[in-house]
Amino acid sequence: MARLVMLGTAAAVPDAAHENTYMVLDGPDGAVLIDCAGSPIGRLEMAGVAHTRLRAVVITHLHPDHSYGLPMLLMGLWLQGRTERLVVYAPDSVASRLTTIMDAFEWSSWPKFFPVEFQAIAPQPGAPVLETGDFRITASRNQHMVLTIALRIENRATGRVTVYSSDTAPCDAVVDLARGADLLVHEAAGSTLGHSSAAMAGLVASQAGAKKLILVHYQVGANPDLLAAEARTAFDGPVEVAQDMAEYPA
Repeated sequence: MARLVMLGTAAAVPDAAHENTYMVLDGPDGAVLIDCAGSPIGRLEMAGVAHTRLRAVVITHLHPDHSYGLPMLLMGLWLQGRTERLVVYAPDSVASRLTTIMDAFEWSSWPKFFPVEFQAIAPQPGAPVLETGDFRITASRNQHMVLTIALRIENRATGRVTVYSSDTAPCDAVVDLARGADLLVHEAAGSTLGHSSAAMAGLVASQAGAKKLILVHYQVGANPDLLAAEARTAFDGPVEVAQDMAEYPA
């Protein structure tokens, strides 16, 4: 069965129990990493996803807590003997800067390095991202401090829809992307520039008609029960505050 595993759930400052927010889509045809923080190969192992099953990476924006693990992922895959091509999907300006970061690590000098291809995601509503045997992923630009995309993930076999807001203030683009979603994974870092509170996330879920709301990218010192209660002031459906390594049907 296809699943979404939360490899991390923290906002920008993690702690001993929470890694920064990123996740893996795992299906019969392989795995797709969404954002890349921490020690990704170790986290994939904790999730029961062999690194050899990784088909693609999607980076939603360039802020370090969502992208700093990419060099470690690429180096780790190389040292583990990967030869298969890996595609990294990201908005165009993000892809170019990630390439610059890898150039700073002199990756062109790594012997027998596997092919890595960066593919740009257009910052427009419903932009196509990728298709695998399991999933169809589209994106829309949301409302953050830098160019950032939210993702809509459709299970090609079951029609189940999962939406990930990434970092964003409440916006129509995410509401539209999440229309009728089975699962809305929405950030709850707080009502600050480019972010959302739990109540704001609940309102987005309500406006979109989502069936279930999962809160991520929250401040690690926050009380999960209070976060969930806050979201329920605006959303009548089930609410869960995700913890690291939690998994959901995808």
